Amino acid sequence: MPHPTDLYDLMVSFDLDSEEYPGFHLLWAERMGGNELCRRLGGDPARPFRCDIDNLARPEAEPGPKMWAGTAYGWAQALVFQLYTSPMSFLQQVSRGTRALSIQCGHSTYRLDWAVDGVLVTCFAIDWPTERGGFDPHALDPLMEGLAFQLDNPDDYSIQDPVTIEVSVTSALRRAGRITGREIDAKWLGAVHSSYSLKPN
Repeated sequence: MPHPTDLYDLMVSFDLDSEEYPGFHLLWAERMGGNELCRRLGGDPARPFRCDIDNLARPEAEPGPKMWAGTAYGWAQALVFQLYTSPMSFLQQVSRGTRALSIQCGHSTYRLDWAVDGVLVTCFAIDWPTERGGFDPHALDPLMEGLAFQLDNPDDYSIQDPVTIEVSVTSALRRAGRITGREIDAKWLGAVHSSYSLKPN
């Protein structure tokens, strides 16, 4: 049985919740590669830089939004850096003719956004999912089984296995895997993918 924080722990092991990158933003888009995803985000895909995660240009060396993207099971899968624009402003474009998912964790923002063919279908705060938005706020509910989002009171010592932010983030990443057919894993994070510069916010 998977550990309730294993996917969050995986992201931390790649320094994606650290002083340099205080959190992470993952983006998936079905039936496209990194070049097309870059184009839909307003970037120029002509000159991607192939590298592993350890050789990404650091924020202080190359400021501005960028994306490190590869593919997984027919989906573009990307880590996006310094793209502080709300997913509601770019997921409509990214999802035209397809499906797209955004998960943001960090910078005091924990949210999941799901769009289909230019329509924002479902959005909610990962750590407070009772209030939801979108065209069909409960569209992803069938993929909720066994997942935990709503945070428990950390001062309530009667709760044996409290839902913490680490558990909630892992649940969001596990849900992404149920949508795309593959959970994010060490193999993908340890591989060489393409780094792109994106349009400044």
